[in-house]
Amino acid sequence: MNWGKGITIALALFIGFIVFMVVGFFSHKVDLVSEDYYQREIAYEEEIDAMSNANELESRPVISMSETHFIVQFDGEQNFENAVLTFKRPNNKKQDQQFVIQNTKTFTILKTDLVPGVYSVKLSYDIEGKNFLQKEEIYI
Repeated sequence: MNWGKGITIALALFIGFIVFMVVGFFSHKVDLVSEDYYQREIAYEEEIDAMSNANELESRPVISMSETHFIVQFDGEQNFENAVLTFKRPNNKKQDQQFVIQNTKTFTILKTDLVPGVYSVKLSYDIEGKNFLQKEEIYI
């Protein structure tokens, strides 16, 4: 075999490898965290303020898990309004869930209602017109 054939074979293999990688990368589906990602990025300062408000709160809602339930326990003295609990799966947005919490101080969800895996949990609520936000990452 001479130099010309070797260079041609090497070049053909390299081009084939590049085509394989391009097709592989473009066929892989990647979901953004949310559809309105850019609008949420602009409003991120409000989210930071809400998390700061929650950190300064003396009696924050307690987020915990038992063997069978996911539990959110609100303080009995505070008047929580517009409470929303959001479960987001980083790898599958079809498994995202959102719960509106009303008229209860203890909110529970059966673990069997959630697909096992990693979730990003957000609890947002208002107290006297002031926004609060708690974030956690859990594994069910």
